[in-house]
Amino acid sequence: MGKFLVSLRHLENWFVLQQRILPWRESPSTYRVWVSEIMLQQTQVITVIPFFERWVERFPTVQDLAHAELEEVLRYWAGLGYYSRARNLHRGAQKIVELGRLPQTRAEWLEVPGVGQYTAGAILSIAGHQPEAILDGNVERVLSRVRRVSRQKGDVEYKSRLWRLSRVFVETAHRHGIDPSHLNQSLMELGATICTPKKPKCSVCPLVHLCRGYEKKDADSFPPKKKPKVWVHLEEKVYAWVNDQGEVLLSVQPRGKWRAGLWDLPTEGPFPPLKKAALLGKIETQYVVTRHKVKRLTEVWGVQQQVKKKTWAVAESGFDTQSVRWISPGKIEVPVGAPTKKILIKIKELIS
Repeated sequence: MGKFLVSLRHLENWFVLQQRILPWRESPSTYRVWVSEIMLQQTQVITVIPFFERWVERFPTVQDLAHAELEEVLRYWAGLGYYSRARNLHRGAQKIVELGRLPQTRAEWLEVPGVGQYTAGAILSIAGHQPEAILDGNVERVLSRVRRVSRQKGDVEYKSRLWRLSRVFVETAHRHGIDPSHLNQSLMELGATICTPKKPKCSVCPLVHLCRGYEKKDADSFPPKKKPKVWVHLEEKVYAWVNDQGEVLLSVQPRGKWRAGLWDLPTEGPFPPLKKAALLGKIETQYVVTRHKVKRLTEVWGVQQQVKKKTWAVAESGFDTQSVRWISPGKIEVPVGAPTKKILIKIKELIS
């Protein structure tokens, strides 16, 4: 226990001196930690920072988020991807406001949409200073190297052992006066900056004297490699209807779609009546969603205004007037995903 406890104190001291300055660390309230942890899921820190800052400026409290319209919530999330996270934050805020207080235990947090075991532990330890275990990718890498944890007994046992190790770290630290907030954040910070996937900086690691991977000189062999991701290749076709004011018709995506609640180019076509439309060009783009690689073909059609109307009548297009809008590519005021935003930029270049 002596060497273990000394290493934990070294780890805490290292974190206090070397931690990165991040906006959610400046005032680690329960709400801010919750938002940051959801945003950081499968997303790099450098990408999250500007989104987080805009988010908490517009929705500074859980009440502000709960009372906002979903479309506005999605607009502030647009470009960050994995939009179910934003919808879950919105639903979670509404549930918390209805409850009348923030969750206090792991079991209560697990009732909040989008919150799993890691996120619950992170919120409770970082904001609540409770000795709760965490296990994200960075912590997994640190613990698997420190104890050379393999997958020989299968993924379930592998993860179970890492969770047990995480609990030992945070509970031992807590018993000896080390703040669980510092301990868990230091493990995450260590994995992100020192115990990196390639070429770990073992010479400056505060856990080097505890690390079996370093002792056996095979630290970079851990964690054991997973099976390679199997990509699903998809193709889709959408239509960009452009009126002679340079506006593009977008439709809101219904519930159940990948981009539910976001605005996108319609998949319906051709736009009637064809005699009033002309093909301006085609745009090919690609994007990735989880394990899907998608090739998108966009046909860009110019549609004429009617003589007595300022814009092409949506009612005559065959689309539901409540689910479509004409949008200027240079002034996007509805939530759109990154693939759609990229296409709108290309459309603006094409018609200018």
